[in-house]
Amino acid sequence: MIFTARQLQDLHKTNGHVVLPYGARLTPMAADWAKARKIAVGYGPEELVREQVKAAGTPATGIGSKEAAPSGAFLWWCDGPCGAAKAALAALAKEVSLSPVDTPPEQKRLAAAIKRVATEVKAGKASGGVLLVETGAAAAVLANRCASLRAILGTGLEAVEQGVAQVAANVLIIEYPRKALPEIRNVLARFVRAKRELTDEMNRQIQELAACA
Repeated sequence: MIFTARQLQDLHKTNGHVVLPYGARLTPMAADWAKARKIAVGYGPEELVREQVKAAGTPATGIGSKEAAPSGAFLWWCDGPCGAAKAALAALAKEVSLSPVDTPPEQKRLAAAIKRVATEVKAGKASGGVLLVETGAAAAVLANRCASLRAILGTGLEAVEQGVAQVAANVLIIEYPRKALPEIRNVLARFVRAKRELTDEMNRQIQELAACA
């Protein structure tokens, strides 16, 4: 159960306080918003939260379900202390639903993080994912082993645009040590805002190669 900064704002504006269901989590941007405004986030029975959310007129992400992310969201994961990348994600969270993968930020957890993204995408609970890693080779190979994922390396805006246009890429891999904050923000924004549609011909080719030994 994940709540965004916008949802907290709506709840506080309508009710004068913020109470979330037991076990709920905040996006990084939501946590920063509450901390900056010195707003104490309370936790209570799910029924109480439903009434407050209804009054606020904001979607209750994950309430009453086991979804890791709302439909249409993008999941993200870092393999280490990617400060600049997290700052870029926080800036975009104001416009796009971005939820962290609940997997430890360690390189050895890469496969587990990818599996989690693939599961959510296959189930229709997420639109795609963003993998922030030191080096992208392993991430690209592993992610593209999953039938529900089409991963590309975000080396620049042109690469992202081509990846979305040609294969409707739904996973973006960024080598964060090699990029400054503005670069990360730009490729992320271009990726999550893009409209993607996999053509029948490209889908046929993907299915054909999936049977390769």
